Amino acid sequence: MSEAQNAQSEHSERFTTFKPPRGGVMTKEVGAITGELELHTRADEDGVLTLRVRYAGADEWYTLEGAAYQLYDARDAGVLHDILVELLHRPQP
Repeated sequence: MSEAQNAQSEHSERFTTFKPPRGGVMTKEVGAITGELELHTRADEDGVLTLRVRYAGADEWYTLEGAAYQLYDARDAGVLHDILVELLHRPQP
């Protein structure tokens, strides 16, 4: 893997463990999931974004509900990942 490809990989794939608010996170496969979860975001070199979530430590990943996502630049995936974690890990009153 070239240095440029490695740098892109570092920016385009991220994992974060978080706890969603009441009601959980909606997935395409099983509906809402709750508890301690892990978010995985990945952008391929064309900017196509994959968003997946799983129970922390589990093997099976689920697709977040929503349409297909396309980034203008795959390097934006890291910023988007951080924003998603903030949105999905918001405190409850």
